[in-house]
Amino acid sequence: MPYRTPQKIQEMKDAKRQHILESAAKVFAEKGYYQTKVADILCQANISTGSFYFYFNNKEELFENLYDEMIQTYISVLQEAIDTMTGNADSIVESITKAITLSLQTFQTKKELARIMLISSVGLSAEFEKKRTADHQRISLAFEEIFRGLLQKNVIKIPNAKVAAVLFTGSIYSLITHWLQESTAVDLVQFSTPLIVYNLQALGIQCHGPDFNAIYTASEITKTNHFHKESI
Repeated sequence: MPYRTPQKIQEMKDAKRQHILESAAKVFAEKGYYQTKVADILCQANISTGSFYFYFNNKEELFENLYDEMIQTYISVLQEAIDTMTGNADSIVESITKAITLSLQTFQTKKELARIMLISSVGLSAEFEKKRTADHQRISLAFEEIFRGLLQKNVIKIPNAKVAAVLFTGSIYSLITHWLQESTAVDLVQFSTPLIVYNLQALGIQCHGPDFNAIYTASEITKTNHFHKESI
């Protein structure tokens, strides 16, 4: 039997843990959180009970790990947009376009899991709700700091940076939640441009005529580039 280095062993453990997470995500998406049993996950992942409990204490802990992965992906997408933001209106248009378009893409590619995380699992436990609230506040705070700086530079026109940040992040969550509850299949990303325009106008950046067309074009480019990166 070939010798396995500690690094190789850890890589194998990480791969198996990820396999369990991905298998669980499929079961949760199919059956819902409350109807899913550990036995269902064992069957989907083709692992033993011992293997499951080596990595996770229970179903709730596994689910929270899935939630953490998805929310971290979402935060990374938003950070990518924030990093392009500078103190002028043109960069605001580009950054808001990225933030909204990539956010909608993130949830669209994992629709069933998103439905469980944002709707079905509400009230899962007091601790989970604290985590959900803390993550939402962290995202809102990041935009509050950005908006505060832009307000001081007179780039945007809003009465209060905190309120603007809460409404900005809330508009994305609200649209996603509404989309998840639609009875018919709808392309979530098709709503990116009107949501971008809505939020830019709320920040005091008027969008019409050529500006609207520029936003639409930027939105399409953002979607294409992101999908290209995902396929690599």
